Amino acid sequence: MSTIARTLLAAAAGAALISAAAPADAQFYKGKTINMVIPVPGGSGLDLNARIVARYLSKHIPGNPEVVARNMPGAGGVKALNFVYDKGAPDGLTIVYGPWNAAGVIAKLPGIRFVPEKFEFIGAGSTPQTTIMRTDVPPGMKTAADIVKVGVFNIAGRSADRELDLAGNLALDIMGVKYRYVPGFRGMAKINPAVRQNEMQAGHSGYTGYVKFFKDSLIKDGKATALWYHSYFDADGKPMNNPVVKDFASFHDVYKQVHGKLPSGPKWEAYKWLRSNVSPMTRTVFMPPGTQKEAVEVMRTAYAKMTKDPGFLEAITQISGVEPTYVPVGQGLKVIKTYRDVSPEILAVFEEMGKKGQEKVKK
Repeated sequence: MSTIARTLLAAAAGAALISAAAPADAQFYKGKTINMVIPVPGGSGLDLNARIVARYLSKHIPGNPEVVARNMPGAGGVKALNFVYDKGAPDGLTIVYGPWNAAGVIAKLPGIRFVPEKFEFIGAGSTPQTTIMRTDVPPGMKTAADIVKVGVFNIAGRSADRELDLAGNLALDIMGVKYRYVPGFRGMAKINPAVRQNEMQAGHSGYTGYVKFFKDSLIKDGKATALWYHSYFDADGKPMNNPVVKDFASFHDVYKQVHGKLPSGPKWEAYKWLRSNVSPMTRTVFMPPGTQKEAVEVMRTAYAKMTKDPGFLEAITQISGVEPTYVPVGQGLKVIKTYRDVSPEILAVFEEMGKKGQEKVKK
């Protein structure tokens, strides 16, 4: 067992002895420590966001407990989720922050023990996502549309079922790109040097990673480009652009530039489903199964207040590059309740995509 895991288990056990059934009010949280489990290493884009959440969430919890970030990278986020699901005490003193691998759960991929609907949902948000690509991949790239002209390249990822990588790989498949997906990178803090050293020619990235690691360096120097930001969809399933993103075009607009029409087919339908249901919740806060109802309600209220705190919004926008969008609790609960209701065609796509990184690419 890792040092982080032992620390969290010891903290949970101690808290349980102090007050196993204490009400989640100001007196309960005063002087306590809440452990925030983060599924990436320190310095990654998600980690930077999580630490700002930890700082401001504390201000809105009665009693102002300290919220301590605990990094637990591994298995594309599954390690942290499994840990909180298996070992997290239901005492109101543990939360996990990040994506929740819905497609992997649906496809019953190996290694996933957690059941998302058994967690206590607190809140969720998201920012735009992209794929960073070196421009010196033969025969060279001048625009994002040139992606269909290059040969097989290596693209770094975390886990094939992780929402960021799944959306990125689906977009590449839909576009008709030849690539070799290489999973196992523990966040953008690890992907960034691999791309810079040309070990990897591309990497899927959140907007924070784009801003922090690439925008003012490789991209500014013309050595890399952000291919597109992932499409948004209206209630009728029609793709929409995000007016907040001004640096590069949407995926569907680049697709139309290359192919002269909008995409179609099972992978496009799976992409639409993912982007409409799961993608808005890539920064989800869960508490362990069975957490006291009082603690859950207090945490939901605190999270909602935090998302409207001007100081928080300024800080999170500065690190993210754009202001995140947040999902109302009711909408989030509905997604958690219904996410398994996918068509057989979409399920088949998720099962196929979950195997990315295991197959051999034909050149």
